[in-house]
Amino acid sequence: MAEKSRKPENTAFKQQRLASWQPILTPELVIALFLVVGIIFTPIGKWLLDESDKIYEDKIIYDGSGKAASCGITQQNEGAICSVSFTLTENVEDDLMVYYELTNFYQNHRRYVGSRSSKQLMGMQVDDDVLSLDCDPLYKNGSLTLNPCGLIANSFFNDVISVTSGQTMDETDISWASDRDKKFKQPTEPNGGFQSYPKTASCPSDYKEADKDGTTYCYFYPDDDTTQYLYETYPQISPLDGVTDEHFIVWMRTAGLPNFRKLYGRIENQALTKGTVLTFQIEQNFEVSTFDGTKSIVISTVGQFGGKNPYLGVAYIVVGSVSLFFGCIFLVKQIFFPRTPGDLAKLRWD
Repeated sequence: MAEKSRKPENTAFKQQRLASWQPILTPELVIALFLVVGIIFTPIGKWLLDESDKIYEDKIIYDGSGKAASCGITQQNEGAICSVSFTLTENVEDDLMVYYELTNFYQNHRRYVGSRSSKQLMGMQVDDDVLSLDCDPLYKNGSLTLNPCGLIANSFFNDVISVTSGQTMDETDISWASDRDKKFKQPTEPNGGFQSYPKTASCPSDYKEADKDGTTYCYFYPDDDTTQYLYETYPQISPLDGVTDEHFIVWMRTAGLPNFRKLYGRIENQALTKGTVLTFQIEQNFEVSTFDGTKSIVISTVGQFGGKNPYLGVAYIVVGSVSLFFGCIFLVKQIFFPRTPGDLAKLRWD
């Protein structure tokens, strides 16, 4: 049997003989391109800048260098209470987003980003030898296995922020729906996994009690004597929520830059007029002095392209203006000092 040839077929496509457009950059074409880019980019940039200017934003640094509030802690989990207040400088008709902002915190570090167990976050039971690889260097606290393990989960931003000036802050649906539904689940095995139900009588001996939304629940975590669960590491997280707590889910989606902000809640459908004072009470637990960072509260509305971002509009205006400038320069040069091109018909590409 003859060996099958590996030589490509002699077709225009497989032999790369398809017709192609090979433009010649004449002075007229270059001038037209510069002018078209300038005419299109400049008004788009102005529109983007106007949209950014419509967004209301204010920020207060409450811990770290340059703080404007009498807050700040020097060690983790102090629980110190302080307040910060914003006075609105204009009417705010849209929903007001509340963010916390950290600086000089490198969530994008390679070792930090990789220190997690996706299977464990999905509620699966994972052997210690696997966790030691997935969550290196932090998968145990003494003899107790951390659930969840890893640097991300165990550096959780655990300051508690609440509104005390009469408005209501909604802290639900602040994470990605795909994360909530598919990436974070309470332990599912062994012994039936995590269990909880409203308390109607005394809880069984191996169950504990917790309150949520005015109701007392009985709950059970498997292997509680050998595992340190998230609610035991961070009392700010309800044992009824565990890894499904939305603030924790938001934290687990790591930031790409060392200075970042994450959504904490929304003030929706409130009549916020110019001069309204928004006061936030903060229970401080997340310490930033050891890495020379800062903590801030940011309030902001959002537009069609997210939060306030003048840089995109400025970039479009700069590119458009530079293109118009060079287009005009080349146009003047071509009119008063033309350069006669050669015979383009004599160009050959074969």
